[in-house]
Amino acid sequence: MTALYIILGIIAFLIILLSVKFVITVHYEDDITVSLGWLFLKFNLLPMKEKEKKPKKEKKEKKPEENSEVIPEPKEKKDNMFVRFYRNRGVSGVVQLLKDAAKALGGGFKRMGRAFLFEELFVSMTVGAGDSAQTAIKYGKVCSAAFPAMGLIVSTMRVKKYNIEVTPDFINGENSARLHTKISVRPIALINAAIIMAFELLFKVVIKLLRHSKVEKAVNK
Repeated sequence: MTALYIILGIIAFLIILLSVKFVITVHYEDDITVSLGWLFLKFNLLPMKEKEKKPKKEKKEKKPEENSEVIPEPKEKKDNMFVRFYRNRGVSGVVQLLKDAAKALGGGFKRMGRAFLFEELFVSMTVGAGDSAQTAIKYGKVCSAAFPAMGLIVSTMRVKKYNIEVTPDFINGENSARLHTKISVRPIALINAAIIMAFELLFKVVIKLLRHSKVEKAVNK
């Protein structure tokens, strides 16, 4: 009984740890910085510290060996399971299998994407060109691309705080950009999404592929 309590305690402890969110912070202005935080720990991923390069050791030249290679006899190629599946189920079966695989993968990646939360997403850009007319044209193009892109992110992902600003620079004609985002994710949500995707692939794709790829062997016996 004590062993059972210990096992349950370990499982509960792991679930609690996996429920604690990771926070990824990305900041770009003159340079890009990326950091990863978990509990009270923080790791700077970018910029990376340059490692001292060790001098390479010179490789000794190997003496040419006598040609004593034995040419292996060609082996008979056997049909793999995909070929057998195609022969047994035809084009319609292959198409359906691909549809099931795409549906399972698409649903799995969508669930994984929904596991991420943009706690902060702020974008600021300054647009300039040679003269005022060119600046206005460039400003319009940037706005027509930037605002729909932000709208797509907000509508498809989970976003808590966000803002985008595009400012034309008619005086100096300079271009600059600033990005700050903070993304959080709970590992247990990613694990759950991966498990669901794995089971969907197993029952809808893998088992069907294995079952129908063995039919030809049974008939030929």
